[in-house]
Amino acid sequence: MKEREIKNFISKLKRKSDSHKYDYGHVLVIAGSRTMPGAGILSCLGALRSGAGLVTYAVKDEFLNQVSAISKPEIMFYVYETASDIIDFVKARKVSSVVIGPGLKAGNNALRKFIKQILSSIDVAVVLDASGLACFNGVLDELKNIKAKLIVTPHLGELSKLLNIKSDLIKNNREKMVSEFSKENSLICILKGNNTLVVSGKKIYKNNTGTPAMATAGSGDVLSGVIASFVNITDDIFEAAKFAVFVHGLAGEFVEKDKGQTGVISSDIAEDICYVIKQISSIK
Repeated sequence: MKEREIKNFISKLKRKSDSHKYDYGHVLVIAGSRTMPGAGILSCLGALRSGAGLVTYAVKDEFLNQVSAISKPEIMFYVYETASDIIDFVKARKVSSVVIGPGLKAGNNALRKFIKQILSSIDVAVVLDASGLACFNGVLDELKNIKAKLIVTPHLGELSKLLNIKSDLIKNNREKMVSEFSKENSLICILKGNNTLVVSGKKIYKNNTGTPAMATAGSGDVLSGVIASFVNITDDIFEAAKFAVFVHGLAGEFVEKDKGQTGVISSDIAEDICYVIKQISSIK
């Protein structure tokens, strides 16, 4: 990323003396299950360390004790039963961005119907990841004609299943394939991996930060939270997605220097995001 772009985005992160928490967004994370309660926590941490003013973790009642036991005190909780509950909460509590998917029970028809109802009823930015994205495998048409500003974050294998094509076809022509996918479905696609791509139609950003040390469970969950935080400080969602990927990769590099390539875990990446932002804020 060019120094000018970094300076421009960093300037948007600076806070006015008379600001309050709602000026920096309310992120809602819909995630978690009995076997993966921490996935949503990682997304929440990513959002908090990236500057979100408020973060709420939406969970089913049967998982509340599990997730609250491993949570940070700054994370709020909302217990829901239906998609209508989520939609009402978004409107009533000034939610400005949403993460859906990390750690949810594996994709199925019920989950797809639940997510589609939400995406069709709210007009904020939504980061769709992991199981939330997988339930649309082979049925991409259901992601069209929605109100939400959609950002999807697959890795190569997930995109292959989503498009129902062999991963080598994507790997050998990443930019063209992802650009066509983004344009046809009117969404931003972040194809995670070495030199992560951020694509919005013909606009393509190839990231150059990160390390193989970030190939660890939960790294993508953290990224989802960072994206959901950054979209709240700019009208340019593509710009926010680019910067989130850039900062997330740098945080991984920071942790690797301290703990070595095999010692990096995702909560470390989340915790170091603030140090990355602090360091690049000093660029003259």
